[in-house]
This record gives sequence, C-alpha cells and structure tokens, in this order.
Amino acid sequence: MWNSLLVFWDQYHGLIIGFGALGLVLLFNQFVYHRFWTSYPTREAYVAAHPGCDTVDGVVCATCRRKALVGPVAGRGRIYRCGWCDMELYRVDAA
Repeated sequence: MWNSLLVFWDQYHGLIIGFGALGLVLLFNQFVYHRFWTSYPTREAYVAAHPGCDTVDGVVCATCRRKALVGPVAGRGRIYRCGWCDMELYRVDAA
C-alpha cells in the first residue's frame, strides 16, 4: 500500500502541491471577503446613524443627498452606493 502511495506522490506531487496551495488561497480569500462584507453597515444601522436619509423615495446619501443605486454582489446580497459621489452606503444581506 505504501509503495503505491509513493508512486502516486512521485508522479503527481506537483499537482498535489499546486491544488493544495490553490485551496489555501481560496480559503484565505473567503476569510478576507467575509471581513470586507461585514465592514459595511446594514440598512437599519445606516438609517439609525443618518436619520434624515430615509425619505419617501428611498434612502439617500448622507454626503450629497442623492438616491442610492444597487450594486449586486454574487451570492451575498447587495451593496447600495450613491449614484453621484460613488460612496458605498450600506449592505442588504438577503438578496
């Protein structure tokens, strides 16, 4: 059994190390992305911090008072940003 494993390692050690490194990079990317995603405030937290921004037309930017646009993020939800000054405002977790 050990002999067959050593033969397999000798033939495919480059692929095994490469896929292992790729897996570690992808795992690190998910960790960083999760921290980046949670750095945005939720809609409720944004409206609580800027109470004058919740209007009848929707949430507006606290900086320039323009309406927020939607920027979809795959698999997570949405990040809303200002259409005028391009400032990222808040996130919505459930798409």
